[in-house]
Amino acid sequence: MVRGATEDADPFGTARLRRGVLDAWAASPARFREDANAEEDLALGGHRDRLVVEMAQNAADAAARAGVP
Repeated sequence: MVRGATEDADPFGTARLRRGVLDAWAASPARFREDANAEEDLALGGHRDRLVVEMAQNAADAAARAGVP
């Protein structure tokens, strides 16, 4: 298969993904605001208080997979 210049320039299909996101935001301004708020929360350290909880949950999940009580 011969790849064209366009495929080489965007091997992961980010243009299609970007277009889909922009279309979703255009169709729903509320969705845009929700996404912007989520990004702001992450930028301000949104998960910092959940680190210990996430680590404990990961350990519990791993133990359950290994059959350890």
